[in-house]
Amino acid sequence: MPPRIALLTLLLLPSMLQGTNESTSTPALDQVNWNSPVYQTGFDSETVLRDWRLEGGVSMRIENKRLLLETKGINTAPARDHHLVAWLEKEIPDNFYLEFDFRPKNKQQGLAIVFLNTRGIHGESIFDENLAPRDGIFVQYHSGDLNGYHLSYWSGERKGSNLRKNKGFHLVASGEDPVASDTTDKFHRIGILKKDASIRYYVDNALALEYTDDGKEYGPAWINSGWIGLRQMDHAHWCEYDNLSIYPLLP
Repeated sequence: MPPRIALLTLLLLPSMLQGTNESTSTPALDQVNWNSPVYQTGFDSETVLRDWRLEGGVSMRIENKRLLLETKGINTAPARDHHLVAWLEKEIPDNFYLEFDFRPKNKQQGLAIVFLNTRGIHGESIFDENLAPRDGIFVQYHSGDLNGYHLSYWSGERKGSNLRKNKGFHLVASGEDPVASDTTDKFHRIGILKKDASIRYYVDNALALEYTDDGKEYGPAWINSGWIGLRQMDHAHWCEYDNLSIYPLLP
């Protein structure tokens, strides 16, 4: 059975077994337009780095046909400095499915984040020259002049995932962190489904977190197009990424 069909079958099985009862944990992967990726890369050569912009950290490079993001690795616990963010320079539509393979240096030490639907607070591009400079220090991204969501999908020793809404660093949902709970050296498949005001996060085909923004408690839901960024805290030191794809959703 092709991997994508197997994934869809696995994720739809709970609702099929429940008959007419709908499951809020069933992803709408049938709405993903698999045939028209917005962006896709296997990180096979250095040329792909032209698509990305690094803020902070030490390096962004290709090793063994994978993206490797590296910080100084000075810290062994969360700290203020030496973190990084790598932005994909391509603007992404409001609704999408993002997936990639991920492996940190040490699954029990560090933290990684994905920024979603990010724009300037006045709707501008995140690369607008009128925005404040950024160099990886976290407050610049969550309480500066950017709006959007960010998901800490891997948190090392914390062993939990958190979804926050910016500007303001508002914690809106918490979930599981299967990456931190794993003691093997394997890669994990990360999946994030963004559909209107709803976000669902998957690890290795299993739902780890889901949230629907009511657009009231912390301002309007971010249903705009925007930019995606990969963030690492310094105590992760380095992490590897591979087979990254972003798909639009069907109308």
